[in-house]
Amino acid sequence: MRPQHTSHTLGGFPVYSSSFLSSTRLVLGGGGGQGKTGVKNQLRLYDVSKPDMELTLVGEYEFEAGEDAPMSMAVDSTNETIVCGANSSQQAMEAGKNMHCRLFSVQGNKIEHLKSVQAMTTMTGDPYQKVTVLSPSNDVVAIGTTNNDVHLLHYPSLSRAAPVLEISAGELFDISFSAASVAIASSTNIFIYNLHEDKAPHENILKAKNPAASPDASGTNTPVEQGKGIPSSSKSSKKKKPSKSQSGANGVVVEAQLESLELATTLVRPKLPKNGSAITSFRAVRYHPNNWTTLYAVLNSTSRGSRVQRKAHIVKYEWTPKLRTWTITGTCRIGEGSITCFEISGDGAFLAYGASDCSIGIVDSRKLSPLLKILGAHEFPSTTLRFNTDRSLLVSCSADNSVRIVTVPEKFDDRGSTTLVVFVALLSLLLAVLTQLYFQGYLNPAVLSATTNDTHE
Repeated sequence: MRPQHTSHTLGGFPVYSSSFLSSTRLVLGGGGGQGKTGVKNQLRLYDVSKPDMELTLVGEYEFEAGEDAPMSMAVDSTNETIVCGANSSQQAMEAGKNMHCRLFSVQGNKIEHLKSVQAMTTMTGDPYQKVTVLSPSNDVVAIGTTNNDVHLLHYPSLSRAAPVLEISAGELFDISFSAASVAIASSTNIFIYNLHEDKAPHENILKAKNPAASPDASGTNTPVEQGKGIPSSSKSSKKKKPSKSQSGANGVVVEAQLESLELATTLVRPKLPKNGSAITSFRAVRYHPNNWTTLYAVLNSTSRGSRVQRKAHIVKYEWTPKLRTWTITGTCRIGEGSITCFEISGDGAFLAYGASDCSIGIVDSRKLSPLLKILGAHEFPSTTLRFNTDRSLLVSCSADNSVRIVTVPEKFDDRGSTTLVVFVALLSLLLAVLTQLYFQGYLNPAVLSATTNDTHE
């Protein structure tokens, strides 16, 4: 089966966040921001019909005037709740109050606000909640801010679950949970913290021999970048006994701390093959949802000169128990430019990406082989993409007010490409035989000329 895809224009609604509550129910977050743009900031609820891939708006929640658009979100599909990041008004932020982490419930076709809390303490530099991720067991939500802070909150209470992680290395981009750890991707490093040792298959097996070292593309260890590798909150990473609940500022109640918050491994940017002198930057990280010993990272390249091409790669890491380290076991070059968003399907079979050239694509997670690429999927690069809960659909959204829905088959059909390769090979062989016969005098030149013309039509 070949994937089908269709585009929908939402009419003045730039989209910045998305997620699926079910296989056919989609939540989109977007709007015009805090400024007086005339574009409402909303959460929208859509039903996606199969197999025609139509979008039907069934519910919406409008944020108050002056508040920001929801820039990131995560959903608990079991309880039909949404956690998203949307700043308060500029006036409230200037007063030091920003209830940016918000919890909503979906009742039928209605989105209801449940509570909002403030985790950020600094309002300088126009900060916002750029990453929102729920743990696999739906008991912890991680939020990452443009201030390079990572806040781990209990879910659904949104009370603080651990000390704030201040990422001092590079720019914070992404967060991913496994059952026992959390991986935090900055532009320069991936920091892996142990969260629940009791959930790890072997006691603290994720802890590397040297947390300030990681493998490069050849599998050898390279040193972490000096002065940048350890987030400043690592001093608080020792085990803590659960503490009693106590009220905190701005609605965040401090409850029992996680049993362990220990920096286990720091991955540095690897040297990629055929990448020349280009500078690389981590852009995203995802654990395999069914295999905590596998994770995927996106590396974008920035050129040092006009002659150096910018390339984007997906890198596959696997945990090696004997060496007690993460080893790169595969790389996939996506193309020129950079990857803007990245996702893995719920069963871990497929990886999806949106690129700066406005294309989107799907990659086989095991072989890291490209399966699908849609050129010109949007007019602007994709800002968010998600697989639905049964992995039958992929949705990509953009700030150009468009949503593209792609059907994802159980198995990608490569017969078309195989047939083309065989046809070209047979045609080349025929042309070579005819040429040989011509030079040996067994063939009329007019026949060869006619055959050559046919191959170029």
